[in-house]
Amino acid sequence: MKNFVVIAEHPPHLCPHSNAVARKQMERISEIDAIAKRLEMEIVFTGIPVPEHQTIMILRAPSFEAVRTFTVESGFVQTNTITIRQTESLEEFFNEIKSTTPIF
Repeated sequence: MKNFVVIAEHPPHLCPHSNAVARKQMERISEIDAIAKRLEMEIVFTGIPVPEHQTIMILRAPSFEAVRTFTVESGFVQTNTITIRQTESLEEFFNEIKSTTPIF
């Protein structure tokens, strides 16, 4: 399993605070858990840094494709610009840099 950070950012006019359609879509939150389970993903964290019009998720998933499918099937892509970042642990990073030579 790999770790991913997903940032879903929407404009103010598509915010569930001001848009009834976006608010209704957010009421489907129970479906999001079912989609993640079907895609063999774990939702580690979900947070909303109000008032920045973003949702931040940390997901553990088998692949980038699974995360992309999750964002489509959950409907997040319909009202948000999606950024998906694969991450590695500090331990993985430090092991990786052991084999490189600093340039400065």
